[in-house]
Amino acid sequence: MTSRLAQAVADAGPGAPRAVRLGESCRSILGADGVAVVLAYTLPQRLTVCVTDDVVASVEDLQDVLGEGPGVDAYRSGTAVAASLGTGDAARRWPLFTEAALRQTGPLTIVAVPVPVGAAVLGVLTAYRTGTGHPAPEAELTTHLAAAVGVTLLHDLEIDHDCDLAETDGEPTGVWAGRAEVHQATGFLVARLGLSPEDALALLRARAYAAGVTLGEIAHQVLDRAVDLTPDGTGGRPPNR
Repeated sequence: MTSRLAQAVADAGPGAPRAVRLGESCRSILGADGVAVVLAYTLPQRLTVCVTDDVVASVEDLQDVLGEGPGVDAYRSGTAVAASLGTGDAARRWPLFTEAALRQTGPLTIVAVPVPVGAAVLGVLTAYRTGTGHPAPEAELTTHLAAAVGVTLLHDLEIDHDCDLAETDGEPTGVWAGRAEVHQATGFLVARLGLSPEDALALLRARAYAAGVTLGEIAHQVLDRAVDLTPDGTGGRPPNR
């Protein structure tokens, strides 16, 4: 499958960035309407490698903000998750995500597959088709394709096989630079409010959901002091005496 993916990426032509060609190749192999590849899915270092269209971009943004959905479950469980948005089962499993996704995208059939790196999970490959009732891609195909994506990303992005994707100390660099502002805003709230990184990220997600914006946008606003998430409205500074 790795060689098949590499050939598909090459056949996609040299004009587009490699990440775009990777996504389009996965979409073609799976026969999907759209695909996304996201690393470190639920962590502050989360990095979107590629999204092929606005629909799957909306799906990923909502899962990022809400912290629930098929991709979240696939990353945490290490197993593939299939879902039909527009059915009662999806609404029971992910009520906030399903309601918001149906409003933004309409009914979808989604499969989210963990992207492995050794014994760990590097990220999630998500594919969708418009409407419900579509059969899920063959499990063997999605498993082998996700593994091939992992090998490709390890090679292209030079990620250490033994890297700790849960590590959040210090400034994100290299492959994680695109997630820098979320990381920085999380650290800012940890320092100002004495929160754990998990609680700080949850606070960012809650504000992003309430404001109807992406997590990256709310992080940018926090760093620019355009919004104040401290309980007393002082930005975490001591009151004037």
